[in-house]
Amino acid sequence: MPKSVFWDIYRDIKANIEDGTYAYQSFLPSEAELTACFACSRSSVRRALAQLAADGYVQSQQGKGVRVIRDPQMETPHGYDGLETFREMAVRRGFKPRTETLLVEQVTASEEIAQLTGFPEGSTLTHIIRKRFADERAVGTDESYYLTERVPGLTAEVVSNSVYEYLENVLGMKIITSKRTVTVEGVNDSDIANLDLDGFNAIAVIRGNAFDVEGIMVEYTETRQVPGFFSMYETAIRPQR
Repeated sequence: MPKSVFWDIYRDIKANIEDGTYAYQSFLPSEAELTACFACSRSSVRRALAQLAADGYVQSQQGKGVRVIRDPQMETPHGYDGLETFREMAVRRGFKPRTETLLVEQVTASEEIAQLTGFPEGSTLTHIIRKRFADERAVGTDESYYLTERVPGLTAEVVSNSVYEYLENVLGMKIITSKRTVTVEGVNDSDIANLDLDGFNAIAVIRGNAFDVEGIMVEYTETRQVPGFFSMYETAIRPQR
């Protein structure tokens, strides 16, 4: 079964939960109805539902069906929840976004870069640095490395517009998973020079690796955001014992 089928179903149902099409505390259509709706196998639907349950969107009830347990009104995320672009965040949070491209270059992964990013030493990478503005306030920077053989053709224009829009709509790539670490760190000289810190002497730092539908790592990004702008939303699932 192609992974893309499972993820397409997952994304569609997730979007319908988040926009209220499938209301909080209601039951999803049956497996048979979803199978017919998506013209797919029942196993694809089951995998999508299992992932939605793992992510805190639904909960299966034996003999009753699958209930929606995520309430968009109560659980509207304010920061990094899922994989969204800066522009998508702007739509959700209601600010005017702008991205300024500071650097686009080709590099070969040194031992230091390999240790930082997780890409094999010697890999050809596209190194980019961006400054992010919300309503013309400099709220963050992104420093990213992309695996060039999987993500060719990155230019300053593409970077200033949306890298993920380019990946998805031009290259036809699907980014499925991101692994991230969030820390709070003291500001550095680059933060002082580039960001509107408003008196803060510490900053939120998100370091993450993104993987495509084939499980290949294609991106490493370090995002630095001012505390007055950054927040993070998470749904925690307690394993059943």
